[in-house]
Amino acid sequence: MRTIIIKCIFAFLFFTVSAKAQTPALPIDEETKLIAYTKVVEIAGVSKADLYSRALAWANKYYKNPAEVIREKDAAAGKMVCKARFKLMGEPDKKGFQSDDGNVQYTLTIEAKEGKYRYKLSEINHKQQSYFAAERWMDTKNQYYTKEWDFYLKETDEAAKGIVANLEKDMQQTPKVKKDDW
Repeated sequence: MRTIIIKCIFAFLFFTVSAKAQTPALPIDEETKLIAYTKVVEIAGVSKADLYSRALAWANKYYKNPAEVIREKDAAAGKMVCKARFKLMGEPDKKGFQSDDGNVQYTLTIEAKEGKYRYKLSEINHKQQSYFAAERWMDTKNQYYTKEWDFYLKETDEAAKGIVANLEKDMQQTPKVKKDDW
């Protein structure tokens, strides 16, 4: 009897931990209560203009159509705003097939100052006929909630982390200056 109780406790703990592991803990902005990936990164000895230039070069390289994505460029203020999207795929079925479940839109704001820059990836939403904030996927008490929403959150978290990791990597690198050897 005692071993059965112990096995039940371990099973309960395992399933509790497994359930929590499926839904990532997304960063929530204290002020807006919305999902937001924000970080201030210091790069000593790099000017505001150079950091802005690096951010602009990153956006032009990272996005397929930067002219559509970059909505605001202010070199004097050191600020750039990008509005972009990525493909949202459904959870794979038993055969590995994933359905195309639309796009997730987001806003990425990059601001540069002397020796540091800040990025904020926010306003994450599922592109539909009306605005569908990604935070709604976190509401398990919603009458329309499905387990698919947990997968959407996981996929969105991975995509957002990939975007900011790529940005941080490129911002650390000193741009190569082309020789004007004509």
